[in-house]
Amino acid sequence: MRNPERNRRVATKLGKKFGQRVRSVRKDLGWSLEQLAERADMHVTYLSSVERGHRNPTLNVIGAIAHALGTTLAGLVMGLEGKE
Repeated sequence: MRNPERNRRVATKLGKKFGQRVRSVRKDLGWSLEQLAERADMHVTYLSSVERGHRNPTLNVIGAIAHALGTTLAGLVMGLEGKE
């Protein structure tokens, strides 16, 4: 049976984990949020909200972020769902 509330909670957790991953990779590269925004051709405010898990980016946006960070889309999201 489908549980919409549970699905929302899982999606929210996944969004936060994704944002943490983006921030971690960005910081490992020694980049500011502004530098990533420029490389990804996105507004810094939008990227900040992605990193905080407040936005649900599209697959195209995730791909653009991965490309800007020098990784693959798969590499950026791998293992997020199973991590607690």
